[in-house]
Amino acid sequence: MHRFAPVTVTTGRRSRAGFTLVELVVTMVIVAIVAAVATARFVGTGGFESRGYFDSAITVVRHAQKTAIAQRRNVLVVITADRIAACYAAACGAGERVTAPLNLNRASGTAAGNCLNDAGWLCAGRPDGVTPIGSTAATITFDALGRSGTAATITIIGVESGDRTRRIEIEVETGYVHPT
Repeated sequence: MHRFAPVTVTTGRRSRAGFTLVELVVTMVIVAIVAAVATARFVGTGGFESRGYFDSAITVVRHAQKTAIAQRRNVLVVITADRIAACYAAACGAGERVTAPLNLNRASGTAAGNCLNDAGWLCAGRPDGVTPIGSTAATITFDALGRSGTAATITIIGVESGDRTRRIEIEVETGYVHPT
C-alpha cells in the first residue's frame, strides 16, 4: 500500500487573515448610507397608516355590499369622522353590527378604540396618522341586490406631508365600490 503525503504549494506570498482598512471603511460607509435611507423611510409612518386605513375601509364597504346580497337584506355603511362600519340599523347598536370575517378586524390602539374595541365588528377605525373624515356623518345603504341608494365618495387623507389623498367611490345603480 502506498501512502501519499499531502502536497503543499507555496507561492512566495504569505496568506493574510482579516480585512484591510480600506475594506472596513467602505463597508462602514455602505452600512451608514443604507441606515440613513431606511431610517428616513420608516420614521414617518403616516403614509403607511393612511394606506392601511384606506384598504380596511374599502374592504368594509365591499364586504357590506356582499353581505347585503348574501343575506338578502339591507346593510348600512355608517361613516363618521373616526370609523367606517357596517350595520343592520343606523344606530349600530351591539345587536345591529355586521360580524367581521375571521381576522379581518385586527386593529389596535386608536383604531380599535374608534371601533369601540369590538374585534368581531366589521369596522375600520381611523388610526392616529390619518385626518378624520371631514364630511358630515353619512349612511350608505346597500339593498338585497347590492345596489346603493345614493352615490358616495369617501375621502381619506393622511396627516403626513406629501401623503396622497385616497378616495372610495360607490356607484348608485350597481353599488360598485372602487378606488379613484
